[in-house]
Amino acid sequence: MGKINASHSSYCYDSMLKRSDDKYLRSCSRIEPIDDPNEDDYDDDDDDDDGEDEHEQQSQRTRPAVWRQEKLVEELGHRASGVLDDERETKTIRYDLPEILERIDENRLMYRAEGNANIVLSLSDNKHVLRMRKSTVECREGKADSNVDLRRFVKYSQVIASQFSPCYVPAPKLAHLNTYNLQAFNERLRCFRPAMRLGKEIRELDGILYPDVAFLPKWLYPARVRDLSQDSKISSTPTTTHYQTYCVEIKPKQGWLAYEFCDNIPLPPEPLSNGGGDLRKCRYCLHQYLKLQKKSIAKISKYCPLDLYSGKPVRVLQAVKGLIGAPQNNFKILKNGKVVYDDKREKSMFNRILREMFPRDGRTKDERSTIFMNLIKEILLKDFTTNDEHCDRKLLSIKKDRKKKDKNQLHERACIPVNQQFLPQSCALRQILDVQLLVKSSISTIDPSKLNKSRSDPYSYIDEMYEKYLTYQEDALYDGRGTSRTTWPNGSFCAEYLSEEEQYQLGATALDCSIMITFRRLSGAEESSLTDAARNHIVSIDGMKFIVNVTITDLDPKSHKHYAKYVEQLASSAVAYRDFISKLRR
Repeated sequence: MGKINASHSSYCYDSMLKRSDDKYLRSCSRIEPIDDPNEDDYDDDDDDDDGEDEHEQQSQRTRPAVWRQEKLVEELGHRASGVLDDERETKTIRYDLPEILERIDENRLMYRAEGNANIVLSLSDNKHVLRMRKSTVECREGKADSNVDLRRFVKYSQVIASQFSPCYVPAPKLAHLNTYNLQAFNERLRCFRPAMRLGKEIRELDGILYPDVAFLPKWLYPARVRDLSQDSKISSTPTTTHYQTYCVEIKPKQGWLAYEFCDNIPLPPEPLSNGGGDLRKCRYCLHQYLKLQKKSIAKISKYCPLDLYSGKPVRVLQAVKGLIGAPQNNFKILKNGKVVYDDKREKSMFNRILREMFPRDGRTKDERSTIFMNLIKEILLKDFTTNDEHCDRKLLSIKKDRKKKDKNQLHERACIPVNQQFLPQSCALRQILDVQLLVKSSISTIDPSKLNKSRSDPYSYIDEMYEKYLTYQEDALYDGRGTSRTTWPNGSFCAEYLSEEEQYQLGATALDCSIMITFRRLSGAEESSLTDAARNHIVSIDGMKFIVNVTITDLDPKSHKHYAKYVEQLASSAVAYRDFISKLRR
């Protein structure tokens, strides 16, 4: 981790704006800067700019959608004016498309993390992160292979965000990377990136800008601290607060059993457990054996997503413990915006972080670990619409692993199905699971050929889905039922307006999303000056109080290839598991 040091004189950027931005400026030439944050942006999905006739055709195609957005905002009036609360500046309404002219100088960027499709770069102001699409290195001399129109991506973000409470999903903005030499920029990034990810790099200058959820938003700070800065975020430094800010990233993965829809999946037919009956594994647990077979992991994780989604405190603790023990790409801890624990660091680093979280308190290593796991459990299950700051949670503990006995139990145990009723409806886990279940309800009946109808444009379905979303909002305004259908939960949108194929695409997004849990210790003096809204974000545990925030991220649209890859990977994972068990029992 560290800052990317790049020094360029001013003439470099003038040249860059003339060269590397030329295509970008052409594509945005029809979009005027907007002074009023509540006024709708004019948006166009086409980047082609071959002449005035084509320009006019594009304008005609987009005017109906823009007009409909304008009418919606006009009808909604104050209800669509932008924020849930006067101080919640990051919780903006999602009806209007954001400005496109946000430019980011490469000198302001630091490497944060990356997945298979995106690199995440944090800005030096500790307020935002920039997500950049990646392409294979082989495409270096040609066009990038990401094939994603980011303005279309922003449209999709409005649709998927409607499936969650507004407090969980920040609104994105389109941004443009200002760099004189993109290849040199990629080279500077290499030393921070994992070796397994170097087959891809940034080939497009456009990206998506989000609030940096590794820090708490300004409205969650006491008034006296907020007054020290006019910025929309305040980083945790000794000048603003005594305590450090931590962020835990969890990729929960699929929360329902794989075998429930795939009768063709070759699960081991013979009973493997002492109790008899077929062994049932979830998708994540099956996939562990395929990863082990390919040697992309060294050991099988004890984490099971079904434990996390169960809502039962002891099972949730067991899931968090499994993530800590084998983070892989599913668990990270950040301190003041920098990753301090993940799969590349020793377990001793985790214990060191716990000593920093709970300093000079006389607790043992195991006691600190128990407090941490209980804190994460409470945040994951928390209802942020209620105030339970005075309810000090009782610490629960789980038994230590007995390595020899538990080793075989890990491989032969069944994943216990989830009962949604144990999850509070408004907690982040419940809302993610509800969206994931769109896949389960549609996957056995969808027509794969319909998913492949636009192979040349794998994200074309977003345009039609977005039109249906606008229609849905119009109907919500004029059908006599007020605005209840424009706020979460709005399952009727999926059931009444989307095809089964569209429901699958929407649900697939939630299969790989992330939960960002941000928190810091709260002193008694600070608590007295918090707003009522901020008090809903207090968690009390073992005599300590924490101010917390939860964000759901990585809500990316999936291409038409997702279905085929999903089924193929599940089948391969089941075969790998069967082979592993066969060898284990010899």
